[in-house]
Amino acid sequence: MFAVLGDVPFQVVGSPQTLSDSRGYDYAEHRVVQARPQLQWLADDLMKIQLEMLLHQSFTDPAVSLFTLTQAASTHAALPLIFGNGDFRGYFVVTEIATQSRQLSGSGDIYAVIVRLSLRESPVSFDPTAPPVPNFLPLAIASITAAGSASSPTGISSGVSALAALPPASGPSSALLLPDDVPPSVIVRSAA
Repeated sequence: MFAVLGDVPFQVVGSPQTLSDSRGYDYAEHRVVQARPQLQWLADDLMKIQLEMLLHQSFTDPAVSLFTLTQAASTHAALPLIFGNGDFRGYFVVTEIATQSRQLSGSGDIYAVIVRLSLRESPVSFDPTAPPVPNFLPLAIASITAAGSASSPTGISSGVSALAALPPASGPSSALLLPDDVPPSVIVRSAA
């Protein structure tokens, strides 16, 4: 096997005749008064790969192979591109399939076709359902327990917010938090 794009294999016989890839690097140009413009690097562009291959009836069914490529492209999904030597290039989407028929039967069946497949790198997808990973240590959360309990002589134990143990407000309700709404005895700082 020459390579595989998702579930679409490229065999050694009929492997791409050409394979080209390109990487770009994006810069912003800032105009400066009475001086030459300055460049600022923004980011690396996504890699582009182009494959050109011959699909011939002697080793494959060109119509079925084209259909398989079209189906992979129509999923609009980022597919892993792995070469036969184990080289993982990343995830790619199919951006273009161009064909040029070389041999056709009298009834229009394809005997040989050149396919130009354009791929564009897709960055690793973001999973919105994944839990957030903070890049800092979160502050400790404390709660009020019964004073003088065996678990904590100060009446504070970790795990639940101290605000959750407060009695409900007895005055008029408001969206504003006033200074006397939280007693200073329940405000604690983390030891860490």
